[in-house]
Amino acid sequence: MSTTACFKQIVETREPVPDIIWPKPPDVPRIRLVNTISDPEDMNIREGGMSRFMRFLKGVTNKPIVNPYGIVTDREGRLFVVDNFNRLVHVFNEASGVYYTFPEDATSFISPIGIAIDSKDTIYVSDSKDAVIKIFRDGGKKYIGEIGRGLMERPTGIMYNAETDEVLAVDTQNSEIIRYDAGSYKVKGIIGREGNLTGHFYKPTNIAADPDGRLIVSDSLNFRVQILSPEGEFISHFGRAGDGPGYFSRPRGVASDSDGNIYVVDALFDNIQVFDNQGRLLMVFGSPGNGYGEFWLPSGIFIDKDDRIYVSDSFNHRVQIFKYLKGDEFIK
Repeated sequence: MSTTACFKQIVETREPVPDIIWPKPPDVPRIRLVNTISDPEDMNIREGGMSRFMRFLKGVTNKPIVNPYGIVTDREGRLFVVDNFNRLVHVFNEASGVYYTFPEDATSFISPIGIAIDSKDTIYVSDSKDAVIKIFRDGGKKYIGEIGRGLMERPTGIMYNAETDEVLAVDTQNSEIIRYDAGSYKVKGIIGREGNLTGHFYKPTNIAADPDGRLIVSDSLNFRVQILSPEGEFISHFGRAGDGPGYFSRPRGVASDSDGNIYVVDALFDNIQVFDNQGRLLMVFGSPGNGYGEFWLPSGIFIDKDDRIYVSDSFNHRVQIFKYLKGDEFIK
């Protein structure tokens, strides 16, 4: 086969993303598949032909995402994806057609998991094995320092709480949440402790906030989700261990859309369950597999201000993007 023929093969575009919605007709659609991302080109970020050809000759594949977990977008619309396997963060800027990764030295991370961005565009990445949170600015290109060393044992999920100007880090090993001031990086307090009572946790993994600033915590080995005030006071919880809708097996990522509906990723169910703000099940989308709209051990989730839903489809080496379709309330 000639090099010209080879080159033609590698520049072929992928098949169009099918139009998939949940629930199926005749029910009113509420979730639509928008895109799947495993490569910069999936966001219309394309490198030059010669650069691609040289990469092909070197035998380097163009599928950078291997094991995604934490996801977040910033005010510029850039998408940040933590890749635990590659020990770096992928950054996709569809508007400008730019893709890059950070840090430049991948060994700076041992096992990165979560990511958050504060109101000043400071980026925080939790490293579960190094037991610290690493801080970056300038879109990740400038390393600032770290917080939490000696205090945390296994930081995982992380978020910025705009209501209190705090960075909240879930310490899975210690079953607690550490509150850091986003200005001084000093510890402001600790939420929870190990146990199964209300307000206690057993191996929590992820945290998010709803439009009212309430904290949403996946209390993973208590097989439930807890809702807390912005200051960390217990409000309510829902869920328990089970193998059907409304129950949990391995709850991981949590998020909320603009209407306050709560989304919970279950890594073993390979789906996303959607609840109202009182914890009542509304719908489920996704199923096991590697096709469009299917998942294999999903982990993180993030919902942006436009109700785009980003899900880390970890063992399928991709991020899937969905859209919450607003309108009348969910019909159960």
